[in-house]
Amino acid sequence: MKKLAKSLLVIALGLFMSVNVMADVQTGKTGPDYPTDYYMIVESKAGGIDIYSQPDLESTRLNDEQIPNGTALHIEGEVEDTENNRTWGYTEYHGMYGYAPLDECRPADSRKEAIDSELYIAGKDHVNYNADYDVKADAEGGSQKLYQGPGTKYGEVPGVRDIENGETLHITQDAEMADGSHWGVTTVDGTEGWVDLEKTEEWKAEHLDTVEESVDAVAEVSVTPTEAAKATETPAPTEAAEATETPAPTEAAEETETPTPTITEEADEAENTEKDSKEPEAENTDTKDIREASGQNVKAAKTKWYQNPFTWIIGIAVLAVIGLLVYHNKKK
Repeated sequence: MKKLAKSLLVIALGLFMSVNVMADVQTGKTGPDYPTDYYMIVESKAGGIDIYSQPDLESTRLNDEQIPNGTALHIEGEVEDTENNRTWGYTEYHGMYGYAPLDECRPADSRKEAIDSELYIAGKDHVNYNADYDVKADAEGGSQKLYQGPGTKYGEVPGVRDIENGETLHITQDAEMADGSHWGVTTVDGTEGWVDLEKTEEWKAEHLDTVEESVDAVAEVSVTPTEAAKATETPAPTEAAEATETPAPTEAAEETETPTPTITEEADEAENTEKDSKEPEAENTDTKDIREASGQNVKAAKTKWYQNPFTWIIGIAVLAVIGLLVYHNKKK
């Protein structure tokens, strides 16, 4: 009986491990072969590269636009594609983790070289090496980190405390990066590093007008056809007649005619504008949902029951248990 119990336990453990492995395969979850910690700079003949959800050119592309040449990527792991003689780097880009083909990148000799490359592609008009002003920390979580470069991918400065909200920071260099983020060099307790300027009161106040203008523009586009018709409504013929000097009946009728076609055209134009403004929004929402779903893995396509590996694993396990029971009973 003890042998039977042990056999059943071994089968159950094997089944459990097989299910876990097959679950990873079905969801497309593939981790890097081994962890790494270095930087690569994009150098492609096409002007940029793409980042994929899996180490496969046929998998989902995560970026809307190509990652431009000169961008530094922090490679946190590697996958060797022996079939295609390609090495894939596991990296983060715009908050999404994925795989980039390293055959179109060159290694950076140091973190400084990676930072210099990104400052170069940002352009001299977007980098101020002689900044001299103060800002106050204002992060949503109440505090923020000091980083070793202009981006979270460069990692936190080791051994430095968190920067608390309301704390004054003196900025000696700032940059608007190619991805649109804003960073500044500051010093915390004698240690220099980069801070996210978008998490400061001054940056938020400076860009508040831009945000309000965008909101007003959206509201202006969203005027309903009824409101547009009211705005272009022409005074009634009676009021127009009173305002004029009793011209001849024919002239009065001509001057006080209501421009009905104008109202209709204005209303139709406003209706079309509202429709056009909603359609791109729906498309963008769909695209965003697809990319968020593809951030780290891609769901496998649905298969029929007889194509599902789980069905075969469970079936084999059941047959094995039945065989053991039959064998045990014959032995008795």
